[in-house]
Amino acid sequence: MYSIDLSPQQEEAVWCTHGPILVSAGAGSGKTRTLSAKVAYLVKHLGYSPSRILAITFTNKAAEEMKARLEAVTGYPREAFPWVRTFHSACFRILKNECELLGYRLPISVYSESQQLTHLKKIALKLNVDKKYVRSIHYIISKAKNTGDPEQYLSRHKGIPKILDLYKLYNETLKENNAVDFDDILLLVRNMFVKHPEVRKRYQQFFDYILIDEFQDSNALQNEIAELILRDGNLMVVGDDYQSIYQFRGAEPRFFVDFPNRFPNAKVFKLEQNYRSTKPIVAAADALIAHNTFRIEKKCFSVKDGPPVKICKFFDEKDEASWIADECKKYHYHDGIPWNQIAVLYRTRFCSLAFEEAMRERKVPYKIVGARGFYESKEVQDINAYLISSVNPKDDIAFERIINTPRRGIGNAMLKKINAFRMPGMSLQEACWAAVQANALSKKATTALITLKNHLDAIACLPPNQAINMVLNDVGYGKYLEEYAENSEDYINRMGNVELLLHLASSKKNIEEYLEDSALIREDQDTDEGTNEGVRLMTFHAAKGLEFLVVFVIGLEEGLLPHWRAILDEDGFTERIEGVEEERRLLYVAMTRAIKHLHLSQVYLRQGKIAEPSRFLNEIPEEHTQVNSFLDKIIKRRPVR
Repeated sequence: MYSIDLSPQQEEAVWCTHGPILVSAGAGSGKTRTLSAKVAYLVKHLGYSPSRILAITFTNKAAEEMKARLEAVTGYPREAFPWVRTFHSACFRILKNECELLGYRLPISVYSESQQLTHLKKIALKLNVDKKYVRSIHYIISKAKNTGDPEQYLSRHKGIPKILDLYKLYNETLKENNAVDFDDILLLVRNMFVKHPEVRKRYQQFFDYILIDEFQDSNALQNEIAELILRDGNLMVVGDDYQSIYQFRGAEPRFFVDFPNRFPNAKVFKLEQNYRSTKPIVAAADALIAHNTFRIEKKCFSVKDGPPVKICKFFDEKDEASWIADECKKYHYHDGIPWNQIAVLYRTRFCSLAFEEAMRERKVPYKIVGARGFYESKEVQDINAYLISSVNPKDDIAFERIINTPRRGIGNAMLKKINAFRMPGMSLQEACWAAVQANALSKKATTALITLKNHLDAIACLPPNQAINMVLNDVGYGKYLEEYAENSEDYINRMGNVELLLHLASSKKNIEEYLEDSALIREDQDTDEGTNEGVRLMTFHAAKGLEFLVVFVIGLEEGLLPHWRAILDEDGFTERIEGVEEERRLLYVAMTRAIKHLHLSQVYLRQGKIAEPSRFLNEIPEEHTQVNSFLDKIIKRRPVR
């Protein structure tokens, strides 16, 4: 057909183009290949315009990978597929197109989490609400917006004082700053489609076909937007309800499982062959997930032979980590497996500490994946705030971040003087220039602000990488960062972030495009590009979408997996079935990251407390496993106290 090799099952899903389609794709079954082939088939064989196909991916990285595949297969440049995007990226493009209708103007700022928290702290102070609630307020507002009816959701929430007032003032101030938060991007577009049917119809007529990847991780708002612009049932969704692990972010696997009921004429295709993992790994994982009742049943299989799944039992976490570190060395030096093809996966971050110590003691290189978001680091936020301030003088959060960084003598007292010049609708940056023109500030502050204004004016005219270099050199941020760093190692790490930022900026045409991409990248799991710097240590959530030749899944104990907080109801005693099922899906995701070697481990004591083996171990059939118990040997050599 064209240069994508497909299995018969994949071909069926690709060639079917009438009515809604659900593709239930098991782990390692080639769903991305199938999705890309579908778009290529629509374009090359059915004559669809690539610019009128909306293909939604879960991450920005996945969108870029799909564009690269489509470029190779169809011969069209990646620019020909402008609507291969994440939900947020696609909706932000729509938001920009219709911004005047919604009372915004270009460029629109998208507030990061740290900017939102700064914003909420001020609002809490203004409404006399204790700042200890700020993080909870941020989480609750985000959750409320993703329900699609935030005010109704918040009216039922009694835990935070003045939550509705906080929400309203928060949104009002965002609008005044010509800014939105991440959740607004979806909510505003949904609201626009509902209130302005003529706009909805325009997009409905524009998009000839809609495809959604990782559909099991979509939420109510995303589903509503997709249905509002759906025309003639031309919709294909792809995903795996077995791997739905983002309910804490608002994902609702029910939309995937109930798809055939919502669209009675929908065709369902199942991709059940796992091309990644060996027979024992696939069989063990499939037997585990079969205990979930809420699912679309699949019989996943593999034709690749391999060793059994190893179940290892240790006395405590120190023995667990020491043995695994030694095994990593064996896999690397004896079997020639690269360090970055070995992963240690855990349910919660605290589990990494014992492994960090064991790896250091044995000189095993390692990398903690997702320890800190790249775009949340201080140096990246500071530099981006300069660029934001240069193109959006209404953004107070960004300008407040840089007005005295590096130090310019603009402390709290000087800020009070500047704020005295603020008129209704005037931003802090505009108030600065008003104060300067009125000669109301000290000579030092006036000179510093005039210099800052000149820098911002110059930055606004530059390509993003040159703008960043100006911040580092002319503004003096590079020297400031050297003085700010705790030591030489800290400075090297921070400058590494700056160098990566320069690299990312070099591919963007202008500051607006660069800032949009920066705002929309939500740390797509991690910026791990396959370097060989060490064994990967990461949570189950961070591992989704990745694969490794060797995987150690540790901490299979009750209370940790399933995690007690995730499975207990509000009363603290009753187990929630849906909580247990999501924890089982988490283990399924972790197990199916392994290509050839999979180890599952538990300990007798964790953090000095007796740990019961996880119930999930009993759900894996013995014929797929080999048990290695180190308890007898270890207990004999340890004195009983």
